[in-house]
Amino acid sequence: MSNYTFRKSAIEKAQRWEFSDQGLLCSQQGHHDILIPYTKIQKIRLFYHPNNRYRLNNYCCKITLQNQIHYDIYSCTYDGFATFGDQSETYIPFVKELVQKVKAANEDCKMIVGYTAPTYYGNILFVVVALSALFLLFSWMPAGYRNFFIVIKLIVIVYMGIYLAKSIRVNKPGHFEGTEIPDRVLPQLSGFATEDAQDFQRNK
Repeated sequence: MSNYTFRKSAIEKAQRWEFSDQGLLCSQQGHHDILIPYTKIQKIRLFYHPNNRYRLNNYCCKITLQNQIHYDIYSCTYDGFATFGDQSETYIPFVKELVQKVKAANEDCKMIVGYTAPTYYGNILFVVVALSALFLLFSWMPAGYRNFFIVIKLIVIVYMGIYLAKSIRVNKPGHFEGTEIPDRVLPQLSGFATEDAQDFQRNK
């Protein structure tokens, strides 16, 4: 029986998810076990979720039931203070098997990739407003401070821009048919070419 274990944060115990013939079973210390029949899963949403600066390679599988209760399963796990381990090698096969089992039991289950439209376009708007405010703040600074702050500004823009650009590119709203999950919403395993590098090779 396949399983996957991860811990969201310091204040939560580890969650263990495993497949059974009856459905998806979730076990967590201090909580009652939860058995989710595959037929009760209304939709599965897969997306890139860098929810803090220590968990930048995090991906999420959000399971939503027919009663609108939802569960988030992360590809990264809390290991200690400001430390999150990458579990891509076990997360990817678990998610693929989950999609296959749910689709086999419930053909009407929606398979979604990326953010919801309001969240996706809201993030783009936030980036535009934040960058505009940053440049406006810089223009108001006295000339003597500009050389120092321009370096700080560029560091911040480059650092955040890399992950914001990836989030915008990866999390465009969409869906997929069948059980073939688009690569962009799954973590990249180390030792394999990145998506951009693969595109470059195909276009050569």
